[in-house]
Amino acid sequence: MKVKVRGVYSTAITKILVDAGIEITQAADAIKEVFKISSEDRPDVVIEDIESREGVYIFGTGAKTVVDVIKKQLEFSIFYKEEVGKIYCGIIKNVDQKSQSIVISLPDNEEGTLDMKSFWGYVKQGSKLLVQAKGSYDGKIMLSNQLRLFGDDVILIKNGFTKISRGIRSSEGKDKLYEIAKGLNLKDWGILWMQGAEDKDESTLKDELLKLQDEEKRISADFEKATEPSVIYQGLDKYFVLVSRDDKYKLDEIRSKAMPTVKGHHSLKSAGYTILTDLAETMLDKYSEGELVSKIGAVLSRYGPIKDKMYRLNFARLNGTSFKVDGIIRDMQVENNEVKSITLASSGSWDEKIYQISADREYMIIKRGDSEERMLVLKPEIFPKFAKFITMDIYSKRENGEVTVKNEDRLKKLADKGEISKELFSELEKPLKELREI
Repeated sequence: MKVKVRGVYSTAITKILVDAGIEITQAADAIKEVFKISSEDRPDVVIEDIESREGVYIFGTGAKTVVDVIKKQLEFSIFYKEEVGKIYCGIIKNVDQKSQSIVISLPDNEEGTLDMKSFWGYVKQGSKLLVQAKGSYDGKIMLSNQLRLFGDDVILIKNGFTKISRGIRSSEGKDKLYEIAKGLNLKDWGILWMQGAEDKDESTLKDELLKLQDEEKRISADFEKATEPSVIYQGLDKYFVLVSRDDKYKLDEIRSKAMPTVKGHHSLKSAGYTILTDLAETMLDKYSEGELVSKIGAVLSRYGPIKDKMYRLNFARLNGTSFKVDGIIRDMQVENNEVKSITLASSGSWDEKIYQISADREYMIIKRGDSEERMLVLKPEIFPKFAKFITMDIYSKRENGEVTVKNEDRLKKLADKGEISKELFSELEKPLKELREI
């Protein structure tokens, strides 16, 4: 197996994988030099930063093996598996009129939703559908009936068109691939040619397409036989690794065995403070790590947070997506250049929300009028102009004297699937209990 690693966490993750005997390919120049890497082969697995830089996503053939290696080092992070490309025989459960979607029962007591706009026919409870996972939202698997089958160099798309990956730039390569597609009897399937396809010979590509067409026949046959929710095609392995504040410090320790690393390296770099971090690490031979950490804290504290000024809360979800809340700091507590708590007021179109954040608390309090909410989060990282949170969209709400908890069972589901460790589950049980006691 060959793995390509890029991004903020690349050195530490490369160190973890190399120590586990996993080969690295297409590494950045600095990493090549440190770890004596020369391979430029095509990777089986790719690891890259998610958009918020709160972690990485890992995908490809053998992704699970890589995830299992990293899990052993990061006990307090989240390893969320996104169902991408998995094809199911699903059973129609009901229709959600509010979201205009069909709720479909899937294996292992999971549920998925299919947009009614993409469905043709009569929605009959209990009837089966051939559907494919295309991601997740709010704990439910998002489904499509436009199927895709994944090969090494090509993706077959039901009712699609022939398309070329943007990575293929040469006119000769594009012309070759279009000609191959024209010579095939694909009926109602389209082709998306992947970047590696232009370097393969015609017979290899045709063999790959024939195998995918045979796979499509098998899928159709298995679906006809199925009488209950079942998995018919595995799709791609894709994981989102959300790295906790504590585990970023663990990655600092791992990286320090390969390169000069100041404590807080991954936290600072994931927040965009690259120049400050790089400068501090050039000075490790002149100052102790403690002195540099203190100086970094003093520098950052000059720029905020500042009472009565704008501030942003950045939230990363399990599936790599993110959202933000802007507001004005109404109150804050600082000790030794470290922000211990912040109270932020955010004005919406109707009213004002008050967000109460504590650096060492694993939930956030949100007040609006007479109602109060608590959102479960991993311990935040607080910076001069913004704070960063990892949320599982588990929250409680007290309104008119009644308390409701949304997605209360999600924590146990994550633990049962091995997406969080027993240690993290145990740590979050107390704040989850405090959500119920709002």
